[in-house]
Amino acid sequence: MTAAAILLYTFASTLAAADIDQLSRIELKDKWGQVLFCQQIYKMPEVMPRLYDFDTEQCDSAALLVGDLASKHSTQEQQILKAQAENHAIALSYNTSEPYLSVPACRQFCLKLHKLREERINAGSR
Repeated sequence: MTAAAILLYTFASTLAAADIDQLSRIELKDKWGQVLFCQQIYKMPEVMPRLYDFDTEQCDSAALLVGDLASKHSTQEQQILKAQAENHAIALSYNTSEPYLSVPACRQFCLKLHKLREERINAGSR
């Protein structure tokens, strides 16, 4: 298992709806970077055949959640966070020798964030 996959598994297992809004800037940057990393992996020709339709949808939903969390910061802060997240995604890709090995970890990570976003939406509609 690659270092990137281990990181994604670790972060996915530690997320909970109650604390998603309490992320520090560093945690937000890390999660945003991980989502960007997964989105990049999912676009690779050698990975695309291994994906289900819901993989991309859940990862896009995860990106929306992270974007919502980032929108709580000032515009300047959002730009800094985005640049840091992009750098984090690049670092993850350098630590991933075989991108397709990260698919299971990305699947789990994006699913967890997708479910948290759905919980937030459902809680807001009550």
